[in-house]
Amino acid sequence: MRLLAVDFDYFFPLPQDPGHPEAFLYAWAHFETPYYREAAWEERALAFLLRGLPLPQAQGWEGFWERFTFAPGARLYYADSNALAFHPQVREGVEEVVLYDAHHDAGYRPLGEEPACDDWMVHYARQGARLRVFYPPWRDPALEPEPQVPLAREVDPGGRVEGPFHRVFLCRSGAWVPPWADAAFFAFLAAASLPKVPLEPVAPRAWDLEGLRRRVAEEALGLWIMDALRRSP
Repeated sequence: MRLLAVDFDYFFPLPQDPGHPEAFLYAWAHFETPYYREAAWEERALAFLLRGLPLPQAQGWEGFWERFTFAPGARLYYADSNALAFHPQVREGVEEVVLYDAHHDAGYRPLGEEPACDDWMVHYARQGARLRVFYPPWRDPALEPEPQVPLAREVDPGGRVEGPFHRVFLCRSGAWVPPWADAAFFAFLAAASLPKVPLEPVAPRAWDLEGLRRRVAEEALGLWIMDALRRSP
């Protein structure tokens, strides 16, 4: 049984060079809590808009599913958190996991008893599954710590992928991917021609872009002063 796991943050590129002039705008903390899935994104968006920069968008998801072959009866399970990639309905009988993700999810800290979004691959390793992760072309794998279990890692070369896959898991990763990318996520979900099973409620998040634009007009002067102070010796 082969599982194809896809984290939508694969399609949300971030600057990899700390010297990139906009890298500080992406210096985001990430925790899977309601605040980081929702409220935190307002201030993050405001940082771009106040500087006259477009909001970063999900890219490259169109046509992704066409790269794969799916076995008869395959289903797509989806959730917001990648921790649910080890849900009982997903993990049963899985002997190989092929992950497309900006992170290897094979342990970054002391492991808990229950799977979390950053260590669920370890739990697959414990049940004897073979593991492979493909990073997006924009991601530098050298920026990740070594996984805590054997895991083949490489940058996605593109093109058709050998199959078939018997099961698919997709997560939105709302603490990593902003609400203004939700329309792209749901279009990506709809584009998969497989029966779909939600493992937790996943709905478009509330998002008031016009309200943020009104705040931009009110706060532009303050930002100019802060930026001037930050650049001064």
